Amino acid sequence: MSDFTNGFWSFYVTAVTLVGIVACLLLLWFSGKAKAMTAHDNTTGHVWDGDLREMNNPLPRWWVGLFIITCLFALVYLYLYPGLGTYQGSLKWTQTGQFEREVQRGNEQVAPIYAGFQGKSIQALAQDPQAMAIGDRLFMNNCAQCHGSDARGSKGFPNLTDDNWTWGGTPEQIHETITKGRMAIMTPMGAAVGSSDDIRNLANYVMSLSNGPHDSVRANLGKSKFTVCAACHGADGKGNQALGAPNLTRGIFIYGPAVESHVADMITNGRTGVMPAWDSKFTPEQLNVLTAYVWGRGGGVAPAPAAAAPAAPAAAASADSASVAVEGGVVSFFFATGKSDVAADADKALAEVVAGVKAGKKVQVSGFVDSTGDAAQNAELAKQRAFAVRDQLKALGIAEDKIDLKAPKNIDAGAGAQARRVEVSLV
Repeated sequence: MSDFTNGFWSFYVTAVTLVGIVACLLLLWFSGKAKAMTAHDNTTGHVWDGDLREMNNPLPRWWVGLFIITCLFALVYLYLYPGLGTYQGSLKWTQTGQFEREVQRGNEQVAPIYAGFQGKSIQALAQDPQAMAIGDRLFMNNCAQCHGSDARGSKGFPNLTDDNWTWGGTPEQIHETITKGRMAIMTPMGAAVGSSDDIRNLANYVMSLSNGPHDSVRANLGKSKFTVCAACHGADGKGNQALGAPNLTRGIFIYGPAVESHVADMITNGRTGVMPAWDSKFTPEQLNVLTAYVWGRGGGVAPAPAAAAPAAPAAAASADSASVAVEGGVVSFFFATGKSDVAADADKALAEVVAGVKAGKKVQVSGFVDSTGDAAQNAELAKQRAFAVRDQLKALGIAEDKIDLKAPKNIDAGAGAQARRVEVSLV
């Protein structure tokens, strides 16, 4: 992107630069041709301090030559490299391009080393001394600034050596966190909770979940207020790794100690934390080694067992009536034949979706239809059903710009109740 707001400034910089160089050469030329009035002793007549006289000697030829070479060098440089407004130079050189070439050259030099790690699992890499030594260097150069050289974190940055993982501590989850980054949002909830006393009561209840120091009277009073927190942290306060909602029963708070004033401030003002994505900086092999290093620090948990393929929520769609089902984070709305009425228990099924939007995500809504009947009418019906679900989401407080109505590649989902559905998911 150009630094200039319009073409005038590019022209202005170019003109000033070239005119300045030419003016220097012309000044040198005319000063060499000009004849000054001098006395018989080749002085100009100017005298300072009684005996300091100004001579009228010509400039040394070596100095004149160097001056001319400097000006010519400047012209050649400005032709080859950027320097004249938006002109990119005949070589098309850029700092970004040079950096990328150097990175590529460095990656090519270390490629033989990483070739020995290809095909190894994260667990196997964690047992490889060479991989761990490389992972340590990668961590020190890129991660230690936030998480500390011992990986124990600091205020605002998680401890990577314990088993308290906000986004999950399996090799797969850690790899996703490093690769794609994370955006953690604790929404300010002060207005939703109520008065300052209500916030203090809720703070004491939160601390009671981990058996931390708390006022039991205030904790009992604050228990009813926890409903505003349960959407993300769960009714039991054990959090939701899919949303990055911490487990409150552990008593571990990233941004401060487990005391009433700190917890109350968190509730009132919220917090926003960003873990940058590193996929553009590291090669896939480096990401695997770094993942193995972080996982092998002692806090990582065992890989999740292979999950069986989820059964289709056919039971929810068995009757020719409106219903709703939740499977694998996807909320499926089923509709009666030819109808677009949403099931009565939609609000409960959408609770996690609402929580996900509060955490910074968007909602994707896609409609499918029964293959039988007129195709145009089916397409219109799929749209009306998607609109009905969208309106349900808006009624739950989700802004329309957070809802993406995306038609699937093929809305024809076969025949039967299972086909007459709208899917809602977080993206």
